[in-house]
Amino acid sequence: MSITDNVINIALLGTANREMTSGELPEDLVGILERLKENAVDGEEIFYKGAAAFFAYYRSGLEPLKLKDPVPISEAGPETRPYVGQKAAAILSILLGEKYVNMLLFWYRKAVEREQLIPPEYLPQVLARVFQPGSQTAKRERQLLISLVGNRGRWLLPIMGYATLQEEADDTWETATHVDRKLILSRVRRENPVRGIEMLRAEWKNESAQHRAELLTCLEISLSVADEDFLEEVRGGDRSSTVRDEALRLLRMIPESRILRLFAETLKKHLHYRRLLGWAVDPIAYSEEFKKLGINEVSSNKGESDSDYILRQMAQFMPLSFWCEFFDCDSETAAQRMRKSPPFSKHIYLTDTILGYKDRDWAYHVLKDERVLQSPDLMQLVPLLSVEQREQLNLSGKVDRNFYISQWFGEDDSEWGERFSQGVLKMIYGMDYCYYDRPTCEALALRLPASMYDYVVALGASRESSASHWEFTVRLQQLLLMKKDIIQAF
Repeated sequence: MSITDNVINIALLGTANREMTSGELPEDLVGILERLKENAVDGEEIFYKGAAAFFAYYRSGLEPLKLKDPVPISEAGPETRPYVGQKAAAILSILLGEKYVNMLLFWYRKAVEREQLIPPEYLPQVLARVFQPGSQTAKRERQLLISLVGNRGRWLLPIMGYATLQEEADDTWETATHVDRKLILSRVRRENPVRGIEMLRAEWKNESAQHRAELLTCLEISLSVADEDFLEEVRGGDRSSTVRDEALRLLRMIPESRILRLFAETLKKHLHYRRLLGWAVDPIAYSEEFKKLGINEVSSNKGESDSDYILRQMAQFMPLSFWCEFFDCDSETAAQRMRKSPPFSKHIYLTDTILGYKDRDWAYHVLKDERVLQSPDLMQLVPLLSVEQREQLNLSGKVDRNFYISQWFGEDDSEWGERFSQGVLKMIYGMDYCYYDRPTCEALALRLPASMYDYVVALGASRESSASHWEFTVRLQQLLLMKKDIIQAF
């Protein structure tokens, strides 16, 4: 807990319920606190004087940068962009001091949107943070800071002994480390997928098996039928079984691939559906070709025939578009039929397919008619939904008491709609306990509209008897106010 966190908590709880302790205070502050306790009349005096001393210490400045060797002095180039305003800078100071993670990223994104720079006085702390070993958010921060530190920041980097913030250029591919190669390839795949394949081909034979397998995973970004020829070459000729298996995995994620076309043709011949009679399977013989495509012959499930098992494995990889064609219907109808009466119903797991293709429409069609979302597999589908789809999803009474909000955080911090946000908050306040750490609360606050503040106040008042909900309410209120302040500051 930070210095200011300790002070704020005592202010909220009252000096009668919590006293000021040294905890992990700096040595200077420990001595001050001990002297206050010796001379103060009561706990309130200790608190007020201690708070004054702590905040003064906190705001007093930074320890000077210590350099081992002399460095040549030069001047930073002039800036072409304006610095953020005073209010935004003050918020940045708080975020850095309190070690907020998600809110800091939010602040950075707002500054990027406004094309404004971080003031020079904050650059040492910002840069030191992003190069800190073990940082979980360093990559995301670095990408945002490229356009936020300006010429002054780029000038300061070598003086502080740090590498450039700029992403590795394509022309460094041949000399880059394996870690950097994965970063370069991932970026190139987002911008120019074909170029990514060309770069991979050029150095393919020089990479170890482990590195080849790891680089292949980068192709999942912008994966398409244009990658099929390269992946087929790898699958058919690579020395490593691990690499071949990874190539096969990717090929089975491409709806238009030759492998899935073969699976589709096979399923149409051997799998039949009748409205009244249900599903039927024509016998199918196992072949060497099936083996090469990763299809196993014998099921571990007692009572499942070889034919059912062979075809089930193929069905597991088919996208929703196949079932639309199979049933000759639209996507919603196909999803409903597959949800209510899938083939091989005892063993097939449609959620794996939906997650593999990241198919938000299929996810929505499956979820909207579910009475409960107790299954972990179903819970995983919620982050796939668009903001609009979430707004249409009625969550009331669908989630059990083991629900944990981070299950529904997607890959980005996109803000939810008000209806969905209210549903989520109702479920949280409906639980017996609500123990969410600050990073989780931060992530939640970023997804909730700032207008949810009053709604949180009202729900919190309804659970006054619950200490865990009270703490959650206070924390979430603070974060929503901070989010609102950041928005207004820009």
